[in-house]
This record gives sequence, structure tokens and C-alpha cells, in this order.
Amino acid sequence: MAMSDAGRRELPTDVVVEVLLRLAPVSPRPGPPGRRRLREISLVCSLWREIIDKHTTEMQSRATALHWDTWDAVAHVVDDMSKSSTGSNTELWIPDRVAADFRFLNNSSLQLIGTCNGLLCLCDNKEAPGGAVTLFNPATYEELPVPPLPCTRPYIPSVERYACWEDWHEAYNFAYHPTSGQYKVVHVPCSINKVYKFDAVQVLTLGEASWREVPAGPAEGASCNLGAGIISIDGATYWVIESAGASWVVSLDLENEVVTRVKGLPGHPAGPEHYHLTEVHGRLGIVVRGVSRTTEVWVLDEGRRNWSCQYSLTRHNVPRPHFVFGECILTLDESLIRGHYNESLIRGHYRQTGVWSSSNKAVPVRVSHRAHGRPLVITSGRGRTFRYVKTMESLSIYYAP
Repeated sequence: MAMSDAGRRELPTDVVVEVLLRLAPVSPRPGPPGRRRLREISLVCSLWREIIDKHTTEMQSRATALHWDTWDAVAHVVDDMSKSSTGSNTELWIPDRVAADFRFLNNSSLQLIGTCNGLLCLCDNKEAPGGAVTLFNPATYEELPVPPLPCTRPYIPSVERYACWEDWHEAYNFAYHPTSGQYKVVHVPCSINKVYKFDAVQVLTLGEASWREVPAGPAEGASCNLGAGIISIDGATYWVIESAGASWVVSLDLENEVVTRVKGLPGHPAGPEHYHLTEVHGRLGIVVRGVSRTTEVWVLDEGRRNWSCQYSLTRHNVPRPHFVFGECILTLDESLIRGHYNESLIRGHYRQTGVWSSSNKAVPVRVSHRAHGRPLVITSGRGRTFRYVKTMESLSIYYAP
């Protein structure tokens, strides 16, 4: 405990944050308090606001890469994302200790939907229709089952995969609204092979007992390209629809729960399998894989009016959905044996003369084929990469009444 200039005793910042988190919510709005407490308390006192803003920023800056092995259902986190990283990583999650000893056992029915503030959102694809969704905090080992989807509309599985299980998890996204402090699970009810056209999306707020339907607006009657992914950034959830021969990005405002059309696709992708959505420094991005083995990353500006190409990688693939972590760019190497993915290697790239050029925001950052990077994670089969920061936030406050 420190002494201020005025002789007052001051608590450490982390202690103040913990105290504020335990205060009762000020807002009369329904639902669990969660991180909404901090946002409400920040309106009371400028000192508290400064502490809370610093705490939130520090949490984001501490975010590291979580790699999810889609075959073994195992999560690893990179211990150090800095230039001095030794490439070490830590096993964060494994569903079954027996399966851990026998890696040939396929756990691919369990998939990671996404992460928010250190919480993992998982989907067991064996449970139909729609899969069974559960939240998990690996720091506290708490679990929170999510209420099942209402079976009021058809659910069409994918027929395009080798996996034994259906791809229900592809239609979900786990999101957090920074202003309201609410966590939400979003479901786009359509199939991977785009057979089903929908007129509504389904949303569940953690702490509530049931899902609700939100009109699809401009996406109504359109098919969706779930292969491009669903991603949430700064209070909005994005996905891609296809209508009348054109592809558009649409978004769901997580606060007002309104779907709007955002922008057409940049970069002229050769087909729906040649692009996917990503997040770049808090902005929406699209990764476009060209036929010339060049990967471009286009980022939407703050006003959501224009795309700009900010990354260009030659003979490199990038992991999805996240590949930019501060000053570190992740690339993905995958090996094939008899047509099946046998091994995935995540490499970290840092600024280096000749292989990573341009500090001018008007010119794309270029990573050449000569850039080998630093090995960070190696796993069997294919994988996905998410942002992760450890949290001790309890899931018990989100149990529905």
C-alpha cells in the first residue's frame, strides 16, 4: 500500500479493480452484471474511469495466440509473442485425459467457436440439431451450458467434409459488447453448402434462458458463405451473404440487434473458398488468397466505407480467424499425406529488413517468401487461432434464473 503526496494511503490498481468488480450493478437493465459493472462505475469518478480504461487496455495488450487443434480438440497458448520468444507454448485445454494419452482417438466432434476475455465457447457437434454449446474458463475450470437452440426451423448439415461429425459450430459466434458488458452467442441458421436461405438470425445473451430471433434485414432470403467465417469486432458481428450473383458483408449490431449491409468484397476473390473474414487491430479484415500464391489482407476503415490492402504475403498462408497479434504476424504451414492434413506449424514473423517491409500505412506490409519466421506451435491436423488473455471472471453470475 503506497502513500500519496497528501499522505493518503492508496491501494494498488489491481486491488481497486477487484473491489470495483464486486460492487453491485448500478444499471436497472436486466441480465447479469458481468463486466458491465466497470463501464457503469467509470461514469462515477474520473479516477476510477482512468483505472478501468487502463485495466481494459492492459488486458488487450496481454492477449496471446491460442491455437486450437481441430483433430484432437486440444488448445495451446503461446507463452511469449515478443521478438525474443523461444517458441514455447502451454497446453491450456484438453477434453479427456485418456484421449491425451492416445492421440489417435478422434475428438473432432468438439470444436472451439471462439474466445472472449479469456472465456472459451465450445460446441459438441454430436448433439443435434445445432450442437451443444458450453462456455469454459480454463483459469477457474468453471463451465456454463448454453440453452439449446429452439427447433423451429430446419438445420442442414454439411455434406462436404471428411469429418464424422456435422459442422454445427461453423454457424455460431461468441461475442462481447464493450459498452454494455454483455456476452452474446450469435447463430446464423444455414448450412455450410449454402442450401438453406434464412430470414432471421438467433441471439442469446448470457444470463438469459432463451434465444430470440432477430430479422435478417438485408440478408433475408440470401444464402450465406459460412466458409468465410463469422467474426465479432468492437460490438458487431460480421458474416458474408451471397445474393443475385454478388457477395456482401453484413453486420449485426450487438447492442441494438439490427442487421445491416456493410460493404462488398475487396480484392476480387476467385471464389467463395478463396477468402475469409479476420480482425486486424480492432478492424474488420478480409484475407484473399490469389491464384499466384499471394495472400492479401484488406482492412475496412473506421467509417466502414473503404477497404485498403494492408498486408501482402508471398507464398505464405495465414491461420484463421486471427493472425495479427500486435507487431507479430502469424503464418501457417500445413503438410498433406494422402490428401489429409497431417501437421500444422504456426510461425511468428517480426519486422526484418528484406522480408518485412513498409512502415507507411498507405503501403501494405509485405512478407516475402524468404521470411521463415519463428516456430511457435506445431500440432497434428488442422487448427484455428484465436486471441486469449487469462481471466478469473466467474461464470456463475451468468446462470439463467
